[in-house]
Amino acid sequence: MIDYDSARHIEILNKYLGMEHRTDSFNLNESSDLKGALEYAVAAYRDYHHYRSTLGGLVESFDESVEYFDTVSWVNMARTPENADDLTIDCASSLSIAYNNFIELSERAEEHLSVILKVTLTAPDEVQREILGNSFDIDPSEIEERLERLFVALSYSEYHREIPDNFETFLEVLNDEWTDFEPDTEFEPMSGLEPPPF
Repeated sequence: MIDYDSARHIEILNKYLGMEHRTDSFNLNESSDLKGALEYAVAAYRDYHHYRSTLGGLVESFDESVEYFDTVSWVNMARTPENADDLTIDCASSLSIAYNNFIELSERAEEHLSVILKVTLTAPDEVQREILGNSFDIDPSEIEERLERLFVALSYSEYHREIPDNFETFLEVLNDEWTDFEPDTEFEPMSGLEPPPF
């Protein structure tokens, strides 16, 4: 939700910096706003997941560098941290904190995207086709498995920095994963949550 004060500040930024940020919340009852909300949710998820993956690789690379180039600190970090080099400890700690924060941020973005996608799936077929390029009549007992498969497939798809490119990739992956979907009879959601009643 965009409150009044935030909207005023965004309007000022837009005016003086030539930007076009939204100054009002999406109305999910309007198909154009629903599509916009989904595009933003996809872009946020893709960006934050990309940063999470990048930081994960950086954490791993840094650990390998310390292991090879500062073996004493590497051993001390695991065995006796008080004897390790302070700067190395600070770097490792900062990277770890940032990585954990981006895990939380990407998980929050995934939850938000799931909610917006579920709202989209409750729309009439013609609205779904307009937004998703297809319409899906999904058994509520399958939604969590479909979402989980979608997010796994997205993690292997090409990342784009631009919102339209990320949305196009999202739609391709969604349609690849959900067309001719065969449920796993032994599937249990990772979150342990019950499917939504829609």
